[in-house]
Amino acid sequence: MRFSSDLLEEIRNRCDIVDIISGYVHLKPAGKGFKGLCPFHEEKTPSFMVSPEKQLFHCFGCGEGGNIFNFLMKYEKLSFFEAVKMLAQKSGVTLPVDEEKENILHKKKERLYKLNNLVANYYRECLFRINQGKKVINYFKKRGINDTGVEKYKLGYAPPGWDVLCNFLKKKGYSYEELIKAGLTKKSKIEGKYIDYFRDRIIFPIFNLSGRVIGFGGRVLDDSLPKYINSPETLVYNKGSNLYSLNFAKEDIRKKNYIIIVEGYTDVLITQQYGFNNTAASLGTALTTKQIDLIKRFTDTVLIAYDADSAGNMATLRSLDLLVKAGLEIKVIDLPQGYDPADFLIKKGRETFQNLIDKSLSLIDYKLKLLYSKYSIKTIEGKVKVVKEILTTLNVIGNEVELRAQIKKISEELKLSEEAILIELKRYKRGSKDSSHNFIKLNSESGNIKAEKILIGCMLENEQIARNILTKLKAEDFSVLLHRQIVTAIEKNLKDDKLVYSQKVIDYLNDNKAAKLISKILMEETITFDEKIISGYVDTINNFKLTQERKNLEKRTKMLDEKIKKSEKIEEDDLKELREIVRQLKGQNIN
Repeated sequence: MRFSSDLLEEIRNRCDIVDIISGYVHLKPAGKGFKGLCPFHEEKTPSFMVSPEKQLFHCFGCGEGGNIFNFLMKYEKLSFFEAVKMLAQKSGVTLPVDEEKENILHKKKERLYKLNNLVANYYRECLFRINQGKKVINYFKKRGINDTGVEKYKLGYAPPGWDVLCNFLKKKGYSYEELIKAGLTKKSKIEGKYIDYFRDRIIFPIFNLSGRVIGFGGRVLDDSLPKYINSPETLVYNKGSNLYSLNFAKEDIRKKNYIIIVEGYTDVLITQQYGFNNTAASLGTALTTKQIDLIKRFTDTVLIAYDADSAGNMATLRSLDLLVKAGLEIKVIDLPQGYDPADFLIKKGRETFQNLIDKSLSLIDYKLKLLYSKYSIKTIEGKVKVVKEILTTLNVIGNEVELRAQIKKISEELKLSEEAILIELKRYKRGSKDSSHNFIKLNSESGNIKAEKILIGCMLENEQIARNILTKLKAEDFSVLLHRQIVTAIEKNLKDDKLVYSQKVIDYLNDNKAAKLISKILMEETITFDEKIISGYVDTINNFKLTQERKNLEKRTKMLDEKIKKSEKIEEDDLKELREIVRQLKGQNIN
C-alpha cells in the first residue's frame, strides 16, 4: 500500500524524530544531534546518532538507519502501513478510509486487549463485591498496601470456584478457544472440563508500556505452592519482554536517570507507595535481553533491589552480567539478611532505604563482597575460586580503563599480580561460549564508490546541484545497484515534485537497505557544494565507467582471438565484431 507524499510529509512534520526515538532509546545531546546506545545491536559505547536537523537516525556500529518510519518498522516489527498508522495516531493526522484497513492480527490483538480489560474489571468487582474478597483486603492492609495502590494497580481477586470466570465470559460471547488462547482458561486433563486458570488468588494485572492490560499475575493467600503464577504466553503477553509497572515508572526513570529493579509485585507497590516511583519488576524471571532493551529506552543506570537471599545467589548475579554487557551501569542495593524491599521500607522507612541507595555497590564490588565471605582469601585455593567466579563479570566490562582499574583493585585485595589475573581472563575469553569478539573489517572503498556516495548526498541536500549532476551522469553510470535505485528515485522526484530531499526519496523507495544507506551518507560523508570538487567526483565516475568498458572490450577481444585461432575459418559475424571493438578501443582515450 502506498501513501501520498503529502500525507507522509504532514505526519513527519508533526512528529519530531528525537521525541519519538527518545521513547525507546535513552538519548543524550551530542553536537548538533543526539546519541545513545543502539537498540538494534549490543554495544557498550554509544554509536547510535539522531539528527533533528535531517530527521534521520543512523548507527555507526551496525549500520541501521533511516527516518522515523524505518525506526518504528525495525524496532516494533511493524509493516510500513502499521508504522504510518502509529505515527498518524500520535500526531493526530487522520488517514483516508481506504488506507485504514485493519489486518487480521491487529483485530485479534484488539479483541484480546478488550477481553483482558473486561477480566481485570471482573476481578476488581470480585474483590469488593463477594465475601471472600474481604480476606484479600485484610491481606493488603497487613502488607501495608494502601487504597491508592489498590486503585492505581487495579488489584483484584479471582474467586475459588473452578469455572466462575469461564462461565461469566461465555455469557459475554467468548468461546473456549479464545479463553484458552488468552491464558484465562485451561482444559482439565482428568475430566476434560474447562476450568479457570486463576482460582482463589490475589490478581495483579500486568500492563504494557501504553497502560493496556496484557496479562495477570496471581498470588495465593496462604503458604501453598506455587506462591505466584503468571499468565501463559499469549498474542499480547510475553513475560520476558515486559517489566511490571514500567508504564507507571517510565517518566520518573527518565527524570532520575536510573531504574530500581525488584523481584515481586508487592515490592513494586510498596516502593512506589513510598515515593520511589522509578521501580519495576522482572515478572519472576532472570532479566532477559528484551527486558534490558526496554530499560535502555529510558536510562543507562540500573539499581538491583532483590531480597538478600536472591541477591546473594551467584546464579542470579551471573544473569546481571547481561546488563554490564549491554553497556549499562549496575549497582546493587545491599539489603540486610531477611529483608525484601517492601519489608525494609515498612519497618525502616523511606530515609533509611534512600541511604541504602546512596551506598549501593557496583555489581563487581557486591560480587566480591559475597565471594570474600564465601571463600577464605588467606588461602591459595580461596583466591583461585574468587578469581574464577569474578571472571564472568570482568569478561563483559567493555571499558578498558574500568577493566584495568577493577583488575588492579582485585590484585591488591587478593595480593596477586595484575598479570596473573589478566592471563586467567584471556584464558576465560578463549574458552567462553559467551565471549564474542566482533572485529569490523574496515574495507577501504574504491574511489568511484566514494564519489558515488558523496554525489548522492549532494543531490539529496541541494535540488539545483542534483539537476546539474544529472545533466552529466545518468543512473546507469553508477556502479552499485542500490546507488542506481536511489539516483532513479531522485530523478523521479525531480520530475514529479520539482523537489528532492532524503525523506521523499526514502518514502518513494520504501526499502530498508536504501534508508540505511541514505542515513549513513548524510550523517557520515562530507557533503560539499563546491562546483570544482563535485566536477572532480563526476570525472571519477565517468573515468571508472570508461575503464570498465575498456576492460570488457579487451576481455571480449581476447575471447574472439582465441576462437579465431582454434578455427580454420573466420566467421563473418566474428570479424565484424572484432573490427567494431578495435574501432571503440581507438576511440577511447584511456591508457
